[in-house]
Amino acid sequence: MKTVAFIGFGDIAERTSIALSFAGYTQLRGLCRHPEVKRNPAHVELIAGDAANGSDLAKLITSDTEVVVMTLTPDRSSDDSYFDGYVVPARLLQNHLQSNGLTPRIIYISSTGVYGERNGEWIDEETPARPNDHQGEMLLQAEQTVQSASENVSILRCSGIYGPNRSRLAELLISGKAVITPAWTNRIHADDVAGFIAYLIQHPEQQRPLFLVSDDEPLQQEDAYGRLAKRLGVDLRALSREDEIGRRGSKRINNRSLHASGYQLLFPTYAPK
Repeated sequence: MKTVAFIGFGDIAERTSIALSFAGYTQLRGLCRHPEVKRNPAHVELIAGDAANGSDLAKLITSDTEVVVMTLTPDRSSDDSYFDGYVVPARLLQNHLQSNGLTPRIIYISSTGVYGERNGEWIDEETPARPNDHQGEMLLQAEQTVQSASENVSILRCSGIYGPNRSRLAELLISGKAVITPAWTNRIHADDVAGFIAYLIQHPEQQRPLFLVSDDEPLQQEDAYGRLAKRLGVDLRALSREDEIGRRGSKRINNRSLHASGYQLLFPTYAPK
């Protein structure tokens, strides 16, 4: 049975581990700063540590590790949160694997934020990644580092993840601070991110160097906000509007490669609850 190691055991990693546990995987390990505050699933061995610490990575990833799943987050305590949260762990992983002759499969969770398009262009795996801000540049740099760390790497560039315990947009709508622009937006449910990771682990023949992970329906921002606002009882007419596209740009994600893998989306369209 394959040993799966999670660098960063947050929401997505926990959901993935549950899916793998149901599929019969019993050798699961996760690295996180504070295991004591986690629900600590019985099927996962949690290791206290930091992804930006080489010694901690060495505890997690050993000779029996066949798959590494990286679900990193910005280091909010740092002045350069994306460099320290993404690039540093990627470099440490690369060094650890190459220094010890380890070649696990790697599934690295990234973001469609590496694309800088602003005019509603369609994006797929063939579209060059040209970030238009520092955060996107650091995400892309981390990707490139991970790609050179092992022979079998799959980058999953996810669109906006939504689901339980992800309340930032709801808070903006309720507070009236949300601003509507003409931007195109893209969504993917947390259960589909985790489900697709688990699917690739179970079906290594479907792994590719790059996947765009998004649902079937790009939405105008007003439409996306409207679906959630309806659930919250918020009147969109009270929100501010601007013609200028925000930092996240405006693009439409083509997910044909995800479908070609055989994975079936649980939430093919944005369905906030």
